[in-house]
Amino acid sequence: MEVNIIDLMDWKKRLEINVPYEDLVAKIKAAYNKYKKAIQLEGFRKGKVPLDLIKKVYGTKIEREAAEESMSEYLEQAIDDHQIKFHDLLKVDSVDFNKKDGLSFKATIHVEPDIELTHYKKLQTEKEVYQVTDEDVTKAIENLREQHATMSDVEGEAQPGHYLVADLQETDATGHPLIGNKYENRYFQLQSGNIDDNNITNQLLGIKTGESRQVSITETQNDKSSIKYYTVTVKEIKQKSLPDIDDEFAKDVGDFENLQTLKDQIFQKLNDNAQMNYEQKLNNNLISEVIKNNPFELPDFLIESYLNAFIKNLKSHNQQQNVDELEIRQKYRADAIWNLKWRLIRNKIAELENISVDEKDVDEFIEHLAANAGEDSAKIRRDYRDQQQRDRLRLELLEQKVIDFLKEHSKIKEIKVTYQDMQKQSEMVEQ
Repeated sequence: MEVNIIDLMDWKKRLEINVPYEDLVAKIKAAYNKYKKAIQLEGFRKGKVPLDLIKKVYGTKIEREAAEESMSEYLEQAIDDHQIKFHDLLKVDSVDFNKKDGLSFKATIHVEPDIELTHYKKLQTEKEVYQVTDEDVTKAIENLREQHATMSDVEGEAQPGHYLVADLQETDATGHPLIGNKYENRYFQLQSGNIDDNNITNQLLGIKTGESRQVSITETQNDKSSIKYYTVTVKEIKQKSLPDIDDEFAKDVGDFENLQTLKDQIFQKLNDNAQMNYEQKLNNNLISEVIKNNPFELPDFLIESYLNAFIKNLKSHNQQQNVDELEIRQKYRADAIWNLKWRLIRNKIAELENISVDEKDVDEFIEHLAANAGEDSAKIRRDYRDQQQRDRLRLELLEQKVIDFLKEHSKIKEIKVTYQDMQKQSEMVEQ
């Protein structure tokens, strides 16, 4: 096979491929055998037509079809032989086939751009370090306590802290119901502490089960206030009881010998989560730093291809919802550029520093996962027999090796972070 490569742009090439007829003989023979079983001509039973007659009647068509069907195979071989960073196929044209010259065709392809890295060592960034405190464990215990609270019915008047199950009927200012604006079995808590006169809690204090009251609520929207009126009919009044924090509580919430065992596990879990969270933030900081220090432009086709795949995946997981493609493209374009630049940089660093992942690395990681999976170990081994799963894992391992390399060759300053700092950061991300 002869291959002539023409660079059309930094990220576009044309491959002119010529395959001699003798290289196609085996494929053509297989095609004849396939057709021989299916062809039926007058005077012959199906599958019994002589090969010479098939060649005479259908030979040109069968041979050309066999040759053209092999084009993708020869294109893939050319890409591998010449170590081309293939991205996608644009078109195939100028296809020709005859017994003298064999098969020839031209393929125009997109390739991933080859980038130059000037600064990926001696990066400077920060790593947040969070030390779990007794206060953190106490807060986690209180959350568990809330989760295992029990609710009981209250006889008599509703007080601050009680929970109401009630029907709400919206009315006009005179108390006449607005048809269609009834909300049944609404569940809410009467607040404790400072309560202003407009608060619904203040208007419902002392109400009993089965009783109805007219309340008003001031709502503000777009800097404009309006008053809404409701008739509230109480169906149930409940109070919450929190369990005592003792050894029995520890046994109730899980398989813990005593309260100290529960606290120890909470401490370990909080510590593991904090370290994992800040390790991921460090990874992202390093990636952002290496992207900033090695600026280059991405071709539009890469960005569009990424967003197309993202939207396709989004649609497959939101089959009942309309996806605004334009909004998605605008919202996630910056993320697409960040991820694509990192992918190119990651691969280039791996190339320059001879970082690779072999089958042994993949198998060892799978065994590590399986060894820590308990009953799911067999499923993990079974899942990773799939080649796509293994390829995906190989990329993840390569990425981790490259990030580890960056860490080893960077100056990382540790910054101590408090529980309050971590909470504020989480709230900012959620917003």
